[in-house]
Amino acid sequence: MSWIKIELSPRVEWNEDGLEDWSLALGAFLTKKGTGLNPVIRMLPGYDVVQLGEEGIGELTLSSSERLVILDGLSLKGNVECDFARFVIRFARQMGALGVCVSNTSSTERSFWQKLGGVIQPDPVPLKESIRRGKVAIKQLAKFSLLVTYEGEPVLCLEPIMCNTHPPGLASLAQRRLEKMYGRTPLGFASRMAVHCPWNITRKQWDDLLAYSRLQAFDLLEGLVNTGQEG
Repeated sequence: MSWIKIELSPRVEWNEDGLEDWSLALGAFLTKKGTGLNPVIRMLPGYDVVQLGEEGIGELTLSSSERLVILDGLSLKGNVECDFARFVIRFARQMGALGVCVSNTSSTERSFWQKLGGVIQPDPVPLKESIRRGKVAIKQLAKFSLLVTYEGEPVLCLEPIMCNTHPPGLASLAQRRLEKMYGRTPLGFASRMAVHCPWNITRKQWDDLLAYSRLQAFDLLEGLVNTGQEG
């Protein structure tokens, strides 16, 4: 499936606190158009999914860490869907998004998105090698969200979370210090695929990426926490 990205140049920061307001705005828009859909936000670590119902509207994912609005499953069947697409782009710009990504676009609908500034992105391809530790790196996205890169390309997004038990693997000194700071609660990371990942990766590659990035991730997270406390 091909996908399209519309680059945005927002003049405001990502308005994460206003997500509930935006859900109401989307609901008001769809009600006004007579769809009868009632959007509901499902909040997950680092991103929120606005479930818009079926009937060709699909769902909207708000990626706070990557500052992206991702529209999946929208079928441009008529004026309502086209108006909704334009509304989403305005909405994304106003909430400080860096871009709108549209997946599952058909060849007949691409011209519509291209007229709105969309650029067709290449489809991900299989990564035909075993993960090498030296090619894995970590960097900060937004707040405490982290990005795992491979050969400098985005692969996974990590969001720190509190766990019931320790995940398998070595616990670094940085992890132990952070856990002590947060009441000795086990800490881990929720992981998901980065939107701009150029590869389709296997389960084994995913596990290796997490294993090789884990120690780096806790080191970087500790530095971000300490810097935040100093500020």
